[in-house]
Amino acid sequence: MNPKVSVITVCYNADEFIENAINSILKQTYKNLEYIIIDGASTDNTISIINKYKSKIAFFLSEPDNGIYEAMNKGIKAATGDILYFLNSDDLLYDEYVIENVVKIFEKNKDLELIYGPIIIRDPTTNESFIKLNDRITKSFFIYNGICQQSTFYKADVFKKCGQFNDTYKIAGDYEWFLRAFYKYNIKRQYYESIIAIYNNGGISSTDEFSSLHTKERAKVIKEYFNIFEIYKYKLLLPFRKSAIKKLR
Repeated sequence: MNPKVSVITVCYNADEFIENAINSILKQTYKNLEYIIIDGASTDNTISIINKYKSKIAFFLSEPDNGIYEAMNKGIKAATGDILYFLNSDDLLYDEYVIENVVKIFEKNKDLELIYGPIIIRDPTTNESFIKLNDRITKSFFIYNGICQQSTFYKADVFKKCGQFNDTYKIAGDYEWFLRAFYKYNIKRQYYESIIAIYNNGGISSTDEFSSLHTKERAKVIKEYFNIFEIYKYKLLLPFRKSAIKKLR
């Protein structure tokens, strides 16, 4: 039997984008899907849009939360799939074959716990697009970079092994989780060469408030997972570091 994939979308006041995200999932060629939407008690038209697709949504919850990571953890708790994937309300899977192709890799490599790959980042203010490759992940990569959760598929059991997202963070919860999973639990992961998702780099992530909090939370995570000698060594290597982001023509 094909493994079940639980796709989780968390949202709040996302009526401008949510329908595109939903259709991105519903058009997937892989059919053993469970679609879960966790809404933070939206006050715009988000819920009415979601209700248009309620017959195709396995689980829908709308209630106040304390941020994206509490909502993601609610999605993990609700999921019954063998493989989990998080798609934000303003993002899209790259094409209709993404989930089918990723599942094939998990099926060929039964011990894999996580698959990650490239994503396209769109800047709505300039209409420019960039590709984030993430093809050479070492610990030093995480000093200045991170893995987008939109580019990642998880075996469900990995959250039992490593724990869920730390929801005391507002922005850096997935950044902390990847460091925890990779370097405390050494989970088995594999890079997927094809593009997984299209990520829209806008909204709150483009504000000064976001940038300030992001810097503060990342510094806290770095202090937890890196010693002073690692930080110093990786900063010395910075001029030789190859960028993970390339502009698309």
